[in-house]
Amino acid sequence: MRADRLLSLMMLLQNRRQMTAEELATELEVSKRTIYRDINALSIAGVPVYANGGPGGGYALLDSYRTTLTGLNENEIQALFMLTIPGPISDLGVSRQLKTAVLKLTSSFADEHHEHANYLRQRLHLDAASWFQTDEPEPHLKTVQKAVWQDCQLILSYRRSNSAMSERTISPYGLVAKASIWYLVAATEQGMRVYRVSRIKAVQMTQMRFTRPQDFDLAEFWVGWVTRYKTSLPKYPVTLRIGPDLVPVLHYILGNNAVALVEQSQPDSEGWRIIDYTFERVEEAQAYVLGMGASVDIIAPEELRIRVVKLAKDVVAHYSR
Repeated sequence: MRADRLLSLMMLLQNRRQMTAEELATELEVSKRTIYRDINALSIAGVPVYANGGPGGGYALLDSYRTTLTGLNENEIQALFMLTIPGPISDLGVSRQLKTAVLKLTSSFADEHHEHANYLRQRLHLDAASWFQTDEPEPHLKTVQKAVWQDCQLILSYRRSNSAMSERTISPYGLVAKASIWYLVAATEQGMRVYRVSRIKAVQMTQMRFTRPQDFDLAEFWVGWVTRYKTSLPKYPVTLRIGPDLVPVLHYILGNNAVALVEQSQPDSEGWRIIDYTFERVEEAQAYVLGMGASVDIIAPEELRIRVVKLAKDVVAHYSR
């Protein structure tokens, strides 16, 4: 472990030119006392490290100790540093290892290459979470990942979408991150299943190994599963009459698909347009339509009109009190 740290320390100095003991301790997650011992060990080993005293000082390597890595162009260097951009992969706990690996690989870059890397850091940041999405606690992700890596079966206590709890033994094939939400793809006695990792309430990694099919492709399976999932979602078709004052802001409410439907329809003498739109369920349609107020008419179904009228009356009665 110390050998890895000494190598990382040396790479940091070669990459950053000069760093204080405090900066090195923070970067390597050790104490300053440990840094002093490591610097002394490097010196004894013949690494030309020296200290600059006073304000703005720190530890550095002799310039003659530097070498230049060739064979990477500007675009390749930028692509390499994109690996360290924060994202779902950090949930797996490999950020530190990835950062160290990139550091070792780039420690001998020429100065102009370091400028490219800094340029990228200041101009590109990844925020994988969707708007208004709260972070989902995933305390068992590391255990699940370990089982995936080692092809070991898992015993899960899992909370379904209806809040019912169940226990099952699965063979974890792979992990998928979609908009910062982790999913587990696994084989069960009932066939292939997909589990939302945040709904795993307890997990036990067994010593029972499984053999995954050689023709299994995680990315291909996921694309097919997403397509089937979207198709299986409940559908609630409605016919709406959209008022002219609603058209400019409709994309904020229903998205660009609804705007395209409006643009394809012909306005009547008062500028109103009729569109056919599909919600996932009646409750969703009710909430959206009520929010659009008097700028929308429900042509069909009648059930939705009745529900919206009742809800509107309940709202008026509630606030009248």
